[in-house]
Amino acid sequence: MNSRRLPFLVLLLWVGGAFAVGAQANSQAEDRERIELAGLARGPAIVGGGLFFGEPSGISAKLWFPESGFGFDALAAWSFQDEGSVYLHSDVIYHLALIETAGGRYVVPSVGLGVLGRLGDNGSVGVRLPVALSLFLFPSVPLELFGEISPGVGIYPETDEEFGVGLGVRFYLPVQSR
Repeated sequence: MNSRRLPFLVLLLWVGGAFAVGAQANSQAEDRERIELAGLARGPAIVGGGLFFGEPSGISAKLWFPESGFGFDALAAWSFQDEGSVYLHSDVIYHLALIETAGGRYVVPSVGLGVLGRLGDNGSVGVRLPVALSLFLFPSVPLELFGEISPGVGIYPETDEEFGVGLGVRFYLPVQSR
């Protein structure tokens, strides 16, 4: 087997496992309320901002609609690949399940689909498939700790593989409805 294909095979198996775990956990979560995030999820949406460390590293933002499980995230960052460049991405995310643990803590697996862009002399555009696992460890503080891997495909100016991985933290605030 080609050594360049091995990481993608491992990733494909990991994504398949995440879907299976999420489907099982989601069937258990349907009978109870969605995540409360220290009471902030009472409105229609919550917004989070924070930092993402890895490849790429930068500032992360997320708009989450807890009742539906959908959300949007964006990252403005610096990529260390090739000669380095400004990196931007935006994703539509679906939270597969809200798994409540002891003491009101939550584990939240999610998957998504998004676009990415690199700015500069070697600019490019591509698509990405992020898979993430979020932890809400503090019941009274709306703080998300998360890890993400995101395989993708560059589509312009040439077709090539993309891969991102990292750890992040976000703090959430409510979005007030009128």
